[in-house]
Amino acid sequence: MRQDREIHMEISSVLLARFYGLFEIAELNRTGTVYYPEVAAGLVERYGFTKYPTKPEDFDENKGIEFTGGRSGKRVIEKLVILSSGIYLDTGIDTAASENLWFELMEWAVQTLGVSFTPEIVTRRVYVSSLVFRTDVPMLALHPMCAEIGRITSGQVEKNFGRTLDYEPAAISITFDPTVAKIGTAAFTVQRREGVPFDENKYFSSAPLKTDTHLELLQMWESAIKTTSPLWIP
Repeated sequence: MRQDREIHMEISSVLLARFYGLFEIAELNRTGTVYYPEVAAGLVERYGFTKYPTKPEDFDENKGIEFTGGRSGKRVIEKLVILSSGIYLDTGIDTAASENLWFELMEWAVQTLGVSFTPEIVTRRVYVSSLVFRTDVPMLALHPMCAEIGRITSGQVEKNFGRTLDYEPAAISITFDPTVAKIGTAAFTVQRREGVPFDENKYFSSAPLKTDTHLELLQMWESAIKTTSPLWIP
């Protein structure tokens, strides 16, 4: 990561760091000996999940077989979900930790539960990174026209509604063309943190990226606005 620029960004929290390994889940049971209740019992014993499947209807791969509140050492597993299309694992650390835990879990399952798994069967990898950050740089003020539209809108609302409400850009989404692929990954978004006053300069961002790449792009965004935007006043 580049270190040759001043960084104003302060990460408040990582809300979600997901690694999703995509493959046909049936490949884990090539011998026909894997029994889901035993898998669940083993996972609970190994990781101490506080919520886990207990009834026959809970073991539905189409809906997702869900485990929550686990731990491996000091690393907390927020959620583990087994689906027909693969398995995903969530932490509040970063996607690197989630991915490492995912592969550690799969290796343990091979040795302990008789699961048939090799890394080569993972056909695609999906990452989701969601975090909250603060910056004194106006991340959503990309063009002076945004401020002008906000100013005019605020004036009209005050005239018609009888109350002063300052309008500002609140969200930006960068995503793929949905006509190209019906199923894809999430959008890259930056928006004001919901429920937090604008003057606290807090933002929420989500991206289909590894956490370190997500942070790198946010810092590039911040630096570009600081360097080029006429709306940036230190």
